[in-house]
Amino acid sequence: VDLVNEEKVHAVQGRLVGIDNDGRLQLDSTTNANDALTDIDYVICATGYKPNLQNFLSSEILSTLDYDQEDKFSPMTLAYDILHPSLPNLAFCGLYKGPYMGVMDLQARLAAKIMSGSISIEDKAYKSALKTCETMRKSSPRQQFPHFYPDLMDTLAQVLNQGDFSECDGKFGIIVPPLYQKEERLREQYRRDLEREIKRGQDGSRMPKLVLGSILGSWSYDRKIVHLQSGKHEHVSGTVKYSKYWTRDCDEDGETASPGVDNPVLYREDGVYEFSPTQKFDVFREYEYEVKDDALEIYFVEGGKRAHMFLSLKFVPTVEEQGGQWVKATSDHLCIKDLYSATFRVKLNGLSASEIIIKYRVKGPAKDYESTTILTPLAGRQ
Repeated sequence: VDLVNEEKVHAVQGRLVGIDNDGRLQLDSTTNANDALTDIDYVICATGYKPNLQNFLSSEILSTLDYDQEDKFSPMTLAYDILHPSLPNLAFCGLYKGPYMGVMDLQARLAAKIMSGSISIEDKAYKSALKTCETMRKSSPRQQFPHFYPDLMDTLAQVLNQGDFSECDGKFGIIVPPLYQKEERLREQYRRDLEREIKRGQDGSRMPKLVLGSILGSWSYDRKIVHLQSGKHEHVSGTVKYSKYWTRDCDEDGETASPGVDNPVLYREDGVYEFSPTQKFDVFREYEYEVKDDALEIYFVEGGKRAHMFLSLKFVPTVEEQGGQWVKATSDHLCIKDLYSATFRVKLNGLSASEIIIKYRVKGPAKDYESTTILTPLAGRQ
């Protein structure tokens, strides 16, 4: 998504309808009629996974498992989708449509305990589990997924703990494998850890990284500057680009700066400053944005190099207002005798920002103005 927002990857919505003799892919696109893709390096067909066990297991074993290569719903008849009593040294994890990591975690635990001899499954329970799987595979019409996630987790936990287990109480509204422990002390420890992580997710400490990722790409901006003493209004407009993948011209040592994935985001602003109806001139500005701990730090860029820090923004939890989810941060910067009080507000639509409002209230011996900048996404941002 970052590369799409920076227009380094072009996203096309549509369906493949044909391949030309020269290798071009013909698309029935929702954006452009008869669109075509050229200069293709790789084609990835996201058709889902298909079992391929016939290349690994003997025909006798496959027959015992009632294996069907074409059945993506549930390709084998297994107890708990893991085991077969006739094959005590063989176990499977996640081989059914729609497995979750929690299920695979408990399946792996169960397989390890069975093979190590820590626990055993009675013949009656084995036969019942195999019958359940067989009935599910033969059902018609089939449901969307073979299992209901919470029910399967509870079943696996009961088998793992030989019935000595109280089901997960659903206190947090999410299901995670660590809570499926026989020992109450461990369950309580994991509950406390989970509560701590949920609190961190709600107190804004993880918001800077989310915000920085959400604003990547190109924006148009409109800035109004109001001088409070004189009442004079000035206007600046243009484009802003937040770039995660950027290069800098050669420095004094002849080296080119080329930050990677975890390096600062470059803010580049280009616009026209309307000082008065008859006075207009081109302007540009660069900053570097970087996440440090629980803050989003903004640095001046002077002469193509990072200079001193401008602002350190700490965002407060998300609030719903003006038709969307907004996050807000404030910070002050003292420039000699001038105090810049900044307020950043970002409107989030999932993991992507749809509007940014930046305000500065500037006070000093010779300054008394307010600057309001509204950024709206350009076409191409996702």
